[in-house]
Amino acid sequence: MTLAIIAVLLAVAVPALITTPGVELRAAAHTLATGLRQARLEAQRRQQPVALQLDVEARTLQLEADPRVRQLPQAIELELTTAEQEMLAPGRGGIRFYPDGSSTGGRVTLSLEGLQMRVDVEWLTGRVRITEDDS
Repeated sequence: MTLAIIAVLLAVAVPALITTPGVELRAAAHTLATGLRQARLEAQRRQQPVALQLDVEARTLQLEADPRVRQLPQAIELELTTAEQEMLAPGRGGIRFYPDGSSTGGRVTLSLEGLQMRVDVEWLTGRVRITEDDS
C-alpha cells in the first residue's frame, strides 16, 4: 500500500517540477505583457507619458521612474521593435504610453529553443496582445 501511494505521489510531483520551454516562454510573455499594461494604466492615472523600458541583453524590464526591476529568464532571447525615438542605446529601449491610452507601439519577440511568442502593442489604442508564432 505504501509503495502505491509513493508511486502516485511521484507520478504527480515529478512532472510538476520539470519546466518545459513552452511554459517558461509563456510565463515570460505574460510578465512582459503585465508590465506593459501597468505602464499604460500609470500613464492614464498620472496623466503623463510613461514608458516600459526593456534591456534586451540583461533581460530586464522596468517602468520609467520606478526603482523596481523585473528579471526575465536568461535563457530567453529578446528582440525589441519600437519607435526610433524610444531607443535609448543598442539593445535598450522602451514602449511609451500616453494619458489617452495610446502608445508609440512596438513589438517584443521572445524566443526559447525554437519556440517564439510576440507581445504586440498597438500604437493607436495601446492594446497589448500576446501571440504565438506558428513558424
